[in-house]
Amino acid sequence: MQSLWCASFRPSYLGGGMKKYISASMLAGTAYSLSLVLEAGNAAAAANPAFQAWMITPFVIHFGWVSAATLVNLNGSVASDSTSSPRALTALGHSSALAATALGVGVTVAMSAPVYGMTLAWALAACADGMKKRKSAHSEHDEKILGAAANVQRKLCLAGSFACGATALYTALL
Repeated sequence: MQSLWCASFRPSYLGGGMKKYISASMLAGTAYSLSLVLEAGNAAAAANPAFQAWMITPFVIHFGWVSAATLVNLNGSVASDSTSSPRALTALGHSSALAATALGVGVTVAMSAPVYGMTLAWALAACADGMKKRKSAHSEHDEKILGAAANVQRKLCLAGSFACGATALYTALL
């Protein structure tokens, strides 16, 4: 799936219509595939606890990054559409921060994967930092809306980062 994402992450797919969502779809497929790797790794770790630490951790980190990248790519696809309103971009951005937090906490607990939670915590912290460096909007009105939204988005990402990190720490100590 990741090879398909590499092939689909190109300017020719950034045009109008549904083509711009192909890249995010390939990333989502990659994340799903890596979730299956984590599931298989957890089963193997039951027989050999060292297996997960040495063999599965890189895949779990990649699973976390690809999960976050799917949401970032989706946001980029919507933002690239000149007809997207500032309110729609705001709603999608806030929803994505909440979805990343839910994924980080949910997968960490459900699959006993503290590395996944820490990876999502790291990704959310990076997104929060990115809110300080965003591009300006085209109009003063849009900038007012998007500037306020960026402040809320930053707080959502920081809170999500904390939630994912705390859940990962708690899960690791169980």
